[in-house]
Order: sequence, then structure tokens, then C-alpha cells
Amino acid sequence: MKHFSNALQRENKCILSTRSTFIYNLSITNTKGNASYLKSKTIHKFFLLLLTALLLSLTGYCQSYLGTISKQVNLREGPGTDYQIITSLKPKTQIFVVSLETEDDFYSIIDIATDKSGYVHKNYVVVGKELSKSEGGFTPTGKSGQENPEAEVFNNTNKSMTLKLNSNTYTFKAKEKKTLALSASTYSFIASAPGVIPNFGSKTFERNTLYTWEFYIVTKYR
Repeated sequence: MKHFSNALQRENKCILSTRSTFIYNLSITNTKGNASYLKSKTIHKFFLLLLTALLLSLTGYCQSYLGTISKQVNLREGPGTDYQIITSLKPKTQIFVVSLETEDDFYSIIDIATDKSGYVHKNYVVVGKELSKSEGGFTPTGKSGQENPEAEVFNNTNKSMTLKLNSNTYTFKAKEKKTLALSASTYSFIASAPGVIPNFGSKTFERNTLYTWEFYIVTKYR
């Protein structure tokens, strides 16, 4: 099985989606003087909401999986049957499931054989092996010369490559190198190519810093 790999090591960090929860403590007393009851109720509500927010933040947001198509289904540009059809996927097609989180019951996926990404309904997907996040890449190598960070990315393979950084998508020809202008923030990334299991993870980019990342392909036997 072919996997994306990289020549440099990086911090392995997982992005967790966080949701702010506002606790409204309007009063700790009432006209009947039942202060202890209201205070206890407010504290209880606080911890319930805090626990709910924590569980929501940890569920399915940072883990990807291999999967297969169970029955022929259309790969679409968006999560719904109103979106344009990209292609039709046959049964047993191997896919990369970006997350178990769905949008209108559709998974965001990548067809591994063709490197085409889109959405398929979850009823047509058999979720398989949990994949490991990237253990290398985007290594700081010095100052960028700019206020914002920059990343020099080298596709050191004989295949075209797609690199997704949050909502931005970059394409690389074989052996192509590009310098990407980024913002000082945390990015989720997925690097993919035809016939290769994608490389994915996250990275926090610091201001005024230059990063490099070289991609190559390794073959693992099972």
C-alpha cells in the first residue's frame, strides 16, 4: 500500500473543534429565599453544559479513516443530491473518509484511486481502518522575511499532488515546488495524490517564520 510520507519531522498535534458555552446565572436568590437550591442548580447546569461542550469538541473532528463504497453511488460536489455529480463510484472503491462528522448525512471523502474529492451519502460507505496522523512536515527553517508565515512545499514525487490547508486547495505538478503565503494560525491539512493514501494532520504556524515540507511516497507491505 502506498502512503504519502515526508522527509522532515514535525509536532504531531490534533485540532479540536471548540464551542463556547455561555452560562447565564441570572440570580442565586428568589423571593422565597431558596438561595442554596438555585445556586446548586446553577452549578449543576454549568457542569452539564461544560461536559457537553467537551464531548462535542472531541467527537470525530480530527480523525480520518479508510473506507469502501458498498453500492454504486455518485460522488458529488456538495453534501446533497442537488449538487453536481463529479463521477460515479463503483462497489469496493477504496476511499479516504475525512471525518465521521456528516453534513446532511453525507461524508466528505477522497477517491484514493483518482484523488477526486467530494461527498457521498453515509449509507453507501463502509468505514474501515482508523488512520494515523502525519508524524512529520512543515518544519520551521528560519525567518520568512514577512510578517506572516510562509511555507515552501516540494512535491518530490512523479504524481500530481493536492494539498488542502483549511478551506484552501493547492495543486502541484510532479517535482513542483511552491511557496505558500499563510496566516499565523492553526491549519488542518490533507495531502493526496492518485493511488496514494493521503497524509493528514494539523500545524500551528507562527508569525515571521519560514516552513518547509517535502513530500515523497513510500510503499508499505501488509
